[in-house]
Amino acid sequence: MNNSVLRFDVPETAESHVRQLVEATNARAAIHGLNPYALEMSAPFLADYRDYDGRLIGKRYFVTVTLTGGVPRHAGWTVVARLDHDEEGETILSTFPGLSDELAEEARGMRVVENFCYGCKVERDRTVTYLARHENGEYRQLGTTCVEPYTGLPIKGLQALWRLEKIKDTDWDGLGVEGVPADIRLPVDKVLRVAAAIVEMEGRFYARSEAWKTVTPTADSVSAYFFNRKVPEEWRADVNAQPGAEATAAAVREWAVQEYGSSNDYRHKIAQLAKGQTVGQRHLPTLVSAVAGWHRDQEKAAAERAARCSMPQGKVGERLTVAATVTTVIELEERHYGYRAQRRRLVKFQDAGGNVYVWFSSAADVPDQGDEVEVTGTVKDHSTYGEVAQTVLTRCRVVEREATEERELVAA
Repeated sequence: MNNSVLRFDVPETAESHVRQLVEATNARAAIHGLNPYALEMSAPFLADYRDYDGRLIGKRYFVTVTLTGGVPRHAGWTVVARLDHDEEGETILSTFPGLSDELAEEARGMRVVENFCYGCKVERDRTVTYLARHENGEYRQLGTTCVEPYTGLPIKGLQALWRLEKIKDTDWDGLGVEGVPADIRLPVDKVLRVAAAIVEMEGRFYARSEAWKTVTPTADSVSAYFFNRKVPEEWRADVNAQPGAEATAAAVREWAVQEYGSSNDYRHKIAQLAKGQTVGQRHLPTLVSAVAGWHRDQEKAAAERAARCSMPQGKVGERLTVAATVTTVIELEERHYGYRAQRRRLVKFQDAGGNVYVWFSSAADVPDQGDEVEVTGTVKDHSTYGEVAQTVLTRCRVVEREATEERELVAA
């Protein structure tokens, strides 16, 4: 019996399935008196994963499968190859699993005849024949029913062991997003750089809760960059060309890891992801959201610096109209009038000069934090909060800045 070693890599997710298939194959071969193959699995390792076009997407965990056994032999005979004959007269040769390179090369060089069997010499339509080799170097082409009488080797047992080659050649890609395996892992630094570049290109971060605005959420754009084969390469090139993205990504990662161990579950989660070298598809949106969190902190710090210069605006009773950004929206305790509850919220605005405006609103709708608006209101009071001067407004009318600019263009 010649030693046979079959070695190949499979995704880590396929490890248990491979074990089951090898055990089933060995059990079937044992029924026909053939020895089983020993199975060894390596420790998981990360390896590059490329799509069908050869583009490097990310990394994937693999394990190396090693099957060790022997090519069955009896009375000097070994079945070394299987010959599949198609209707067009072509013959496809597949060697026995784990056959040595030397014997495999020798078998490929043998002259074979379609539908021919040396054992019975009966002409019939055969779709499969086998190539047997004697230890003296003699070769014989045999039909399926003649293999066992001529060589003494059980054909059904050999066919069972031949399945080991099919295990090696199986496509183990458990395809997920955009035809890419679901267990693909992406480099954290590259994900953050792409996210930072897309935010820079689009002017802001779009959360998935904003999908109703007919905009593409930033996390989906990042996913498309890596996985969507239909995305124009020009767009990817524009993303790669954003000059400040790399520096922003490094700053986001440093900001994120500082909160490792935080009591805030979200901050601890993104810190965990940022500390790693790769991230899976499942946690991609969470990691991408770190870019939005970093921008919010930067804007908040800038607003606090500007707020130190805040000055009281207007006179009490005066009607003011200012262009501002909504910096805070806080839910307050409801007021009850009989059986009716009135919802109340504290809304803070800040203009380009850093001046802070406060509105205690009982309106049904108020702007969201971060909205650019034009607010018109009556000055009710001037107050100080945490050493920051504030102008308290009442009876406010708030219009989104974009809508205001559109009306001005129409009027012009």
